[in-house]
Amino acid sequence: MKNLYKLFSWAMISATSLSFTACSDSFFDRFPTDSMQMETYLKNDTEIQNILFNGYYHLQDITLNVNYVNSLATDEGYDYKKNNSVDHISLNESTWDATLGITSQIWEHCFNTINRCNNVIQKIDNASEGNRKQYEGEARFLRAYAYFTLVRLFGPVPITTTPIEDYSSLYNYDRSSENEVYQLIKDDIEIAINNLPEYYTNATMQGRATKIAAYTMQAEVFMTLQDFTSAKSSLEYVINYTNKNNEKLGLENDVLQIYASDNPMGKEIIFASQYNNGATVVANPLMGRCIPAATPSTQPAYTYLDGSSSTITTSQGTSCMLMTWELYNMFRTNENDQRFQKLVYNGIYSDEYISNASPEVDVTTEGYTYLPVTLKYFDFKNEGLTTCASGNDNIIYRYADVLLMYAECLNETGSVELAANYLNQVRTRAGLANTTATTKEEMDLAIENERMLELCFEGHRWYDLVRKSRITDVMEAHFAHRTQGLNPTLQSSDNGMTVSNSSDTNGTPGTWKWTGSSAPVLFGIPYDQIQLSTNWTQNELY
Repeated sequence: MKNLYKLFSWAMISATSLSFTACSDSFFDRFPTDSMQMETYLKNDTEIQNILFNGYYHLQDITLNVNYVNSLATDEGYDYKKNNSVDHISLNESTWDATLGITSQIWEHCFNTINRCNNVIQKIDNASEGNRKQYEGEARFLRAYAYFTLVRLFGPVPITTTPIEDYSSLYNYDRSSENEVYQLIKDDIEIAINNLPEYYTNATMQGRATKIAAYTMQAEVFMTLQDFTSAKSSLEYVINYTNKNNEKLGLENDVLQIYASDNPMGKEIIFASQYNNGATVVANPLMGRCIPAATPSTQPAYTYLDGSSSTITTSQGTSCMLMTWELYNMFRTNENDQRFQKLVYNGIYSDEYISNASPEVDVTTEGYTYLPVTLKYFDFKNEGLTTCASGNDNIIYRYADVLLMYAECLNETGSVELAANYLNQVRTRAGLANTTATTKEEMDLAIENERMLELCFEGHRWYDLVRKSRITDVMEAHFAHRTQGLNPTLQSSDNGMTVSNSSDTNGTPGTWKWTGSSAPVLFGIPYDQIQLSTNWTQNELY
């Protein structure tokens, strides 16, 4: 069982005992107001940890929905089943509005995290002296992460640094400027860096925020603000630490080990939202999202590299986060790529459909397709193979990401040749030759492509493209590839594939949401929140 999950379990029980006595719209919506007032709680280490760990627990919902945004709203993932959630389809077809449930969930869980962190920070003097710095460092880290997520997706958002009764009361606050939000984030990260340990020697503590995780987030914040010199300095701390402590942090030799549920918080993982090994209740739902649903459900199950077969049936899949042909084609340009061989399932069902032996894609009248999927969330080590319940974590930061961020910073600050050295570390582990990029422009695209290959379905693509002001160009090209008249729409022109049985015309996407618009690339403030406020201005295009 995951170490941190044990702590989650107790935190959830404690939160349950508090929350169920209150009138609430959802499980973690608010602190109780009619049974136990927060001013009478958080009076010792145990109670502070209970609230703090609920902040960690919210990461499951935040990262799940962040993964949806970064995959389905970009050229990384397709929703291939026409009767899936309206949210998944609208993200994938660039038709979403301010009622989008996925971003509303991000908003809710981020502000719930912030509120819990504010309570911990306010009551931190009640913690024992030996734990006080660490608890505050964790609370500052989690609050920074929540606000960093919010400001990247929504732009100006309300700042609250004191506890509030209910996140929905935010309408009483003004939307703070992006500069103000980023200043709070930077201040919180600095405190986290000063307060947190580099590494937890106690195995039961692993998975909690660390100084290394704080430096990594700090670097990403600086990069988002186009301050590549400062970002480079933050990353150098992480790299120097790794060089001295390679047994604790560094690249895994085998890419499969990164995602193995029996290797929680392996040495490549810097920070992750954890799930329980083999869980059937607190399990990662992304495994089922990455399984193509098909009819009939008696189709052959998956066969893996070792020749064994899973007992997962196609009826357990939802087909909402499958691999785009742009991404698949990037992988298969080099079939020696270990990430392609071990983490992409491209022989779905039989040669009658898509496989290495046949270029044909079958689109049935029900709107299903049999297409490549990522195996990053497939729990091979536990009962997930029979229950479709994955114990694989949602990775937020890992060392390969650090190397690629550092390569980008070096390239942006004029060190193209040195950037290649760090890019090549990731490529070498994947079994690829060194990059041939020699100019700043070539290196920029090489790093962007490598990040897509290495970090796909881990919640980075939207952020990367927005940071680089590339998202409109990339997404307009993506929609130009999607064959009209099909649901789901397929790229059929650039890979020599033929499409059969294409009678279904529902759900044909139109154009990229920002085509012809100079509006900032932001999601709409959730509709229910904007309706409550009389002084908020909704983001453009909503």
